[in-house]
Amino acid sequence: MTDFMEENLVKAQAWLKQNTKRYAFKKLEKEIVRTEVCTECGSCVSFCPVNALTGDYSSGKYVPTLTGNCISCGICYTLCPRTVVLSRDLIGDFKSAWRIRSKIENQTRQDGGAVTAVLAFMLEKHMIDGAIVTKQDSSKPWMPVPFLARKRQDVLSSAGTIYTHSPIVTEMMKALRSGLHNLAIVGTSCHIDSIQKMERHPAGFFAGASVFKVGLFCTESFGYQGLVGFFQNAGLDIKSIGRMTISSGVFSATTPTGKQEWPVKVLGGVAAKSCSYCRDFTCKNADISCGNVGSDPGWTMVLARSEQGEKVLQDAITKGVIEGERVDVKLLEAIEKSARSKAMRYYSLKPGQGTDE
Repeated sequence: MTDFMEENLVKAQAWLKQNTKRYAFKKLEKEIVRTEVCTECGSCVSFCPVNALTGDYSSGKYVPTLTGNCISCGICYTLCPRTVVLSRDLIGDFKSAWRIRSKIENQTRQDGGAVTAVLAFMLEKHMIDGAIVTKQDSSKPWMPVPFLARKRQDVLSSAGTIYTHSPIVTEMMKALRSGLHNLAIVGTSCHIDSIQKMERHPAGFFAGASVFKVGLFCTESFGYQGLVGFFQNAGLDIKSIGRMTISSGVFSATTPTGKQEWPVKVLGGVAAKSCSYCRDFTCKNADISCGNVGSDPGWTMVLARSEQGEKVLQDAITKGVIEGERVDVKLLEAIEKSARSKAMRYYSLKPGQGTDE
């Protein structure tokens, strides 16, 4: 290796030590090599500063193998095209991070109630003509129904999270076709991504329309019938459930006899199959992204991604609709951890897993 490349590696090691969590080759081997996700590009082998890795062809294909002493510099893991390390790759671009708490009294709000408060504020200030949200079907509790909220009370009455896919884009298109031009919409990354594609497509799907995108942090969504069955197996009727929350790996439900809790992982069997392929935890294409990861109880963590998103938050704070505190980007480790876990989960799938209907 030439002198200038050796110098580059020394600088790279110093940068990684200062800016990222460094991983030994064994992590790359476990997550990428053994799962056969490896692209056989040779980056890890060729950039190892101590030549501890070798490309083994004995099996008929190129397999990165530890043949020396790993110094845990993190270079191999960082350069692999299949890993996600940098904060920008994990949680996306954003202008500022906030802890937000609503000042609107609402018993059904989720966490800090930031989403409900911001939408109510935008409606009252005529920034939008309506907001596409999700509420429960009046005849089938916890069945998600997309809904066009035109008034503050409409938003307040739909507060709270429903952990099931809702076809929000259909309601958005109905609203646009009815003549409304300025909308807000609340959804997870899979739905927000669809809208973002419409906005950027050269065919001009959204010409003349403006959609403010509120993204929700999401690990996975659950099928409605799957949730019904889950509660039945627990001796409960989903109609009797007053509230559902997910926090710190625990799924909680308010029942007639009190709150019951389960590890979120026990719900894996009822998760939507499409979630197996999603790698976006924080909804990177939203104007603001919201969730409870990284925030204290009773507060919502909000990432302001666009200029409009940041301005809306600041205006709502100034008008006293929400409380807001800026968060140092160095304190977003919990969000990065959850985002990395979701991004890498895809590689643990077995061939064909996640494709069955």
